[in-house]
Amino acid sequence: MQSASSCFSREEFCLGFAQTKGDNKMKKILLSILIISNLLLAYNMSDLKKVKDDGDCPKCDLSYADLSGLELSMSDLSDANLSHANLNNIVAHKTDFSSADLSYATFVKSNIKGAIFIKAILKNTNFYDSRAWKANFTDAKIDRCDFNESALGSAIFKNNDLRNSTFHGAILYKTVFKDSIKGVLK
Repeated sequence: MQSASSCFSREEFCLGFAQTKGDNKMKKILLSILIISNLLLAYNMSDLKKVKDDGDCPKCDLSYADLSGLELSMSDLSDANLSHANLNNIVAHKTDFSSADLSYATFVKSNIKGAIFIKAILKNTNFYDSRAWKANFTDAKIDRCDFNESALGSAIFKNNDLRNSTFHGAILYKTVFKDSIKGVLK
């Protein structure tokens, strides 16, 4: 037996539910909720255009944006909302992500050498198999991040809590861990 989610889209399910009840008012309410929820979760289209055209977009709302495969080297994305963003396979050498919200973002197989994550929010952020040589994670709020198989040589982790993050198979050659790092043996 298939689940409802595999048989129907959200819209079809909601509209079908309303039709079975025979209630047009219910149908309108559910459709309105669906439209509003999609709008609330969306990124700002002008911000997306700006980052794709120029690379720089400090304080932008790019939450849930698909930025995969972009060239973002030397870009300024400081203080940006990149929560839930797809940053897989990007090239972002020395990109400034300082104080950005990168919760639930994915950097799988990305090349982010020298990227700056100072004071960034990194909750459930996925860096699997990324290249982050010399990346700076000083004072970043790191929680449940996946650094498995990543190359973190000469990266800086300072004032971080790494207890819930994983580093299986990561390259940690000359990686700097200092000043009350929790979860790392000294």
